[in-house]
Amino acid sequence: MSLPRLRPLAVDSAIALGFAAVGCIAGAYYQPPGWRAFDGPGYVLACLTALPLVARRRFPFPVVLASAAGYAVYLGCGYQPSVNFWAPAVALLSLAGRRPLAVALAGAAPVTAVIVLSGASGRLHPALTAAQAVLVPVVAIAFGHTRHLLVRANTRLREVTAELVAEQEARARNAVTLERMAIARELHDVVAHHMSVITIQAGLAETVLTSDVPMARKALGDIARTGRGALDELRRLLTVLRVRSDDDGEGTPYEAAPRLDRLPDLISGATAAGLDVRFTARGEPVLLPPIVDVCAYRVVQEALTNVIKHAPGARVTLTVDHTPDEIVLVVRDDAVRDGSGPGGRDGPDGRTRTDERPETVPGTGLGLIGMRERVKICGGRLSAAPHDGGGFEVVAVLPLHTSRRTFPGEPEGQER
Repeated sequence: MSLPRLRPLAVDSAIALGFAAVGCIAGAYYQPPGWRAFDGPGYVLACLTALPLVARRRFPFPVVLASAAGYAVYLGCGYQPSVNFWAPAVALLSLAGRRPLAVALAGAAPVTAVIVLSGASGRLHPALTAAQAVLVPVVAIAFGHTRHLLVRANTRLREVTAELVAEQEARARNAVTLERMAIARELHDVVAHHMSVITIQAGLAETVLTSDVPMARKALGDIARTGRGALDELRRLLTVLRVRSDDDGEGTPYEAAPRLDRLPDLISGATAAGLDVRFTARGEPVLLPPIVDVCAYRVVQEALTNVIKHAPGARVTLTVDHTPDEIVLVVRDDAVRDGSGPGGRDGPDGRTRTDERPETVPGTGLGLIGMRERVKICGGRLSAAPHDGGGFEVVAVLPLHTSRRTFPGEPEGQER
């Protein structure tokens, strides 16, 4: 038996032995005339009245019956009423504290009966006997039932606390997962774009290193600039992460992130990687919410990165349409895979680069996943699929008033 169970048993044993000892002492030393002498059977009956209290926690209703029966036999044998009177009352108190009210009321019947019998045996006034028969059970049940309600409330409180702790842990795990996804998106957008440009430019420099030294030097210069831009982006991301972990309240995750006003730099980098980007802006630009501004930039960045990786040298049409309620981004390439035209032998500057098509960069399939996650966070829509006229088209519609929504019927598109 464990220690937590031994302690209540020890307390109950002490209470039972205490009532038995006091009952025996009172019977032995208080023997008024007219009552039976307190002999051996009296000791036994006094103990039988009190000792059942040892089991009052585990078997409260049988203890009430046993204690009341022992006291009734004690009185029926002609012994004078004594402190044994309180043993059934304590048993009733325990019953009311551990069982529903209906069971406690049922247990009050034998206790009331022995109280009336005790008053009659002690030749008390009928009014006093009636008062004892009513007040003692009522007080015992009132205190016991109050304890019963408190125990139930505490049990429910522990259950609710456990549920809240589990929910808090689940939310913490979910927050960590969302944070990891956000970091993964940022790293993918930064690394994939810049490394794709660097890979294409490095391949170009290697190809024309001896045949076209100026172009090779220009490609190496583009690699250096792109590398510095990647380092700046990574420093920005690490700074944001450090601010979040320190929780110093300074800055937000979008303050240092690139926004649409940096599209010219992005287009310049894509052009240096061999794309022919034709940019068109429509409508009157408005101040965008930070999350929408960053999302728009990242969508365009990832779309151009996909073209750089899978259709280097292609002609790309980039359209940004500003409306009062939303901003629409369209990135469409017109890649031709037969070795001529956009993506073929001639670059956007008109100079022949190589006799072979530029080498493509393998994708991971995470680009569209990241774009869809960003767009859904902004409450927008995204479609990405091959275009009817050839090539690939990415269309993102971002509302200016953001709300978190999902679009179960939205087409999944594909990563090229």
